[in-house]
Amino acid sequence: MSSLEVCRKSIGEKLVLAGGAATLALASGTVAEAAVVSAQGTPISPPGTFGVANWDIDGDSTTDFTLQNKNFAGYVIGVLNEINGGRFVAASTVSSGGVAKLSSGFEVGPSMPGFQFFNAAQTQITATWGGTVAGDLGSQGWSTGDIAFFGFKFTSGGNTYYGWGELDLHGGTPGSGFTITQAYYENTPGATITVGDTGSAVPEPSSCALALLAAGGVAAYRSRRKKAAL
Repeated sequence: MSSLEVCRKSIGEKLVLAGGAATLALASGTVAEAAVVSAQGTPISPPGTFGVANWDIDGDSTTDFTLQNKNFAGYVIGVLNEINGGRFVAASTVSSGGVAKLSSGFEVGPSMPGFQFFNAAQTQITATWGGTVAGDLGSQGWSTGDIAFFGFKFTSGGNTYYGWGELDLHGGTPGSGFTITQAYYENTPGATITVGDTGSAVPEPSSCALALLAAGGVAAYRSRRKKAAL
């Protein structure tokens, strides 16, 4: 792809991000530009003892997940809750509870051999127990001190969107020993996203302006040469 094409693509993507699901009229017709979007509300952790943090991924005023501290049998536990259409990727071998520990390059979407989204929300996924990793995460390969990836989906406006996030199981503080440090989702409904994908790097606007100006100059020069040759 030439620098000019990259600039045109960059401008289109910025317009999409600025206007939501905007539709751009390009020379070849009218198309909707897809984009990987940074989730809102990160980093996010359970707030204090027995607090609840609501995570609204796309800012549509609908909570997709909650992070919570609870008291259970004298212990402070940190939990993740799926609500509304929010679901975490879990191993297909798990019948209830859990968040799969994923590797970079994993594709989160409608089809994930060996992995699943539960049809019904998991009432409570125990992440930490007294500051160390609890069974619902430990059973899927997580350990205290891990910084690794997970997958999720959520619904908005009747559509399903897929994304990935990074979970830091730093431990230490009872119940509060985990943080979702970053997350991204694909803004095309139903589209698969690759874990680790944060969108394509593009030139800055100033670079684009120079490239487009140069392209205009070349076009004008070629036009003058053609006229001179007649």
